Amino acid sequence: MATIILGGGVSGLLTAWHLHRRGEAVEVWEAEAEPGGWVQTLPWNGPGGEPGRVEKGPQGILVRAGSPADRLFKALDLPLNSPGKGARWVGKGDQLIPVPAHPMGLATSPLMSLRTKLRMALEPFQPVRPAEPEEGLFEFIARRAGRGMAEELLAPMVAGILAAPPHLLSVDAIPLLRKWESHGSLFNGVRKSGISHLMVPEGGMGALSSRLAERVPLVRTGLRATALEHLPGNRWAVSAPGHRAEADRVILALPAFEAAPLLAPLAPAASEALASIPYTSVKLWHSRHTPLMPFADGFGFLIDPPSGRPYLGTLVPSWIDRGCAPEGLMQLRSFIGDSTLWEDPRPEEPKDWAWTEARLKRWLPALAPALQTREEVSPNAIPRAEKGHRARVRTAVEALPKGLDWISNARFGPGVRDVIEGLEDWA
Repeated sequence: MATIILGGGVSGLLTAWHLHRRGEAVEVWEAEAEPGGWVQTLPWNGPGGEPGRVEKGPQGILVRAGSPADRLFKALDLPLNSPGKGARWVGKGDQLIPVPAHPMGLATSPLMSLRTKLRMALEPFQPVRPAEPEEGLFEFIARRAGRGMAEELLAPMVAGILAAPPHLLSVDAIPLLRKWESHGSLFNGVRKSGISHLMVPEGGMGALSSRLAERVPLVRTGLRATALEHLPGNRWAVSAPGHRAEADRVILALPAFEAAPLLAPLAPAASEALASIPYTSVKLWHSRHTPLMPFADGFGFLIDPPSGRPYLGTLVPSWIDRGCAPEGLMQLRSFIGDSTLWEDPRPEEPKDWAWTEARLKRWLPALAPALQTREEVSPNAIPRAEKGHRARVRTAVEALPKGLDWISNARFGPGVRDVIEGLEDWA
């Protein structure tokens, strides 16, 4: 079977890799000059020209021994590095509160009230609810761990991952939650699933995209599909400016908003469902400073939304990935959310470096001035699985004609790990 995959991000490259390993003829069309999509590692030299790098998308990936991600990196012969255990904080009120390294530490943590802690201790005894109807993320956590947990801790944790308020989201925004509950409780699910560790591929997350592209026989870059055509004999034609090709199957490994117009003439119901899936944009400020201890030896901090809007938090890439910053410098990555989602009190105010530095200084008053800064704007970077997402995805997939499929992190889950696990099942 000959397959054309539209989209050379991690979803498309990984799909092609699976099909190629099965012996199928496959080629990937990528609209941009380089494959990888959001999973690319970009060069950013130091103040004196020293080598350094930044991530366009995720900073790392959580990997558990024996998991699909673990199997993938081993199959690709791609080494993983672990930063180890580092401190994490949540910004609430006017202080950074340490996040306990072990769940048992929550019993004495000021992150939550005593009432919330007592209710959370009852989580293993809560009944399991059927998967249908779809549940909201806030409602799911409130049902399992208590409303206090959902109100006091969920928002900063979700903001740091999905850049969206939890009350908007479906539980499907974090696919692991339903899997854990299937073991009887979240506590049992985490215990039986095993511990995942934050890992970074040698050379950065972009090494995953590069290695996959190397293992796929044909990746065409600078080729944006503009039309699909159903041919006799259940074959398909794909057209792009100056190029046309035929195949037995076409897989759209594209964001929902890019797949929708291609499908509109052929599968209007699928197109409409995909067009209704919203995406979240974020702005990032990378900065380099002289190290500030103990902050430089930790993961970073997330902000409780009422204390930040729309500043969501700051990571420390120089701790997560030791090769990203020149020696002797601390590299930060600060996240600014979409003002329309976070009740920004001054949405008209430019979110420039001066604005971001002022927010950083609130939490890290001793932070030295930045030696370097770099702005990254990430439009429509994260699929926002709002309530009703499951039905939208189901409608889209079931309405596709034979020989067409849609693969995306909007289908399997927003993280690289979600895509790896979803595609292993799909393949």
